Amino acid sequence: MTTAASIAVVTVCTPGRAEHLRSQRRAMAAHLPGARHVVVLPDRPGSRELAAELSAEDVEIVEVPAGPDLPIARSRNLGGDRAAELGADLIVFLDVDCMPGPELGRRYSEIPDGAVGLGPVTYLPESAGAPDPADLPAFTDPHPARPFPSRGTRRLEPDEFGMFWSLSFAVRPDLWRRIRVDFGGFDETFTGYGAEDTDFGRRLLYRRVPVVLVAGAHAYHRWHPVTDPPVDHLADLLRNGARYAERWGEWPAPGWFEKFERMGLVRRSGDGWEAVPGASPGGQPRKA
Repeated sequence: MTTAASIAVVTVCTPGRAEHLRSQRRAMAAHLPGARHVVVLPDRPGSRELAAELSAEDVEIVEVPAGPDLPIARSRNLGGDRAAELGADLIVFLDVDCMPGPELGRRYSEIPDGAVGLGPVTYLPESAGAPDPADLPAFTDPHPARPFPSRGTRRLEPDEFGMFWSLSFAVRPDLWRRIRVDFGGFDETFTGYGAEDTDFGRRLLYRRVPVVLVAGAHAYHRWHPVTDPPVDHLADLLRNGARYAERWGEWPAPGWFEKFERMGLVRRSGDGWEAVPGASPGGQPRKA
């Protein structure tokens, strides 16, 4: 069985999420002792200072040049590549807002060879703040949109590609290398927010790479303010949605675009969407 010491965790972080990264690292120390941590830092104001802090903690740092559109897909690819070079038995990709639960490493270590594993994620309430890692199991209430099995694993069907998420997933280094050779990993033509993980999940299933839901591999997502729908990412979603539709013949996240339409921010353009000139975003805050 894979031990925590033979796991490499990959996290993409900007300075604005530094406090959430520190929470993640505290939970790693408690629940994944000895695991290597690969932190990918796209170039943003404050990244050098964060890199210096992490260097003192023996973190593997990958610095990525970045323009105005955050290169999330490229950052994940480079982080996975660095993790694969470390000699770990398992690579776990964790969103910077996610804290690993006590069983995450053990449950992920049991995924079948040649499969990508997805673990359940609980969205913490704002009142939880930065919980002590020992208190995380008491919050367990996984997101209901993804029905995980009560034990073991369940393999996704080809039409369930929309269930893939990048908040928490695991893969063995040999499979990661094969994915990179086969289709490049995350498509780096997606930049900024949205669609790159749905596209990645769809290509995994299209190429018959098994994707399994893993019972008990819990992660806990710290609260932060967001908008619903995510109007602050509208330009990214329009750009990435058009790229996704070019490949797959349909747009991702149709519910969001329908909400944007009702808000007067987008309009139909053929089979897709375009921004309404002069429209002013103004989404409604929600908790996540």
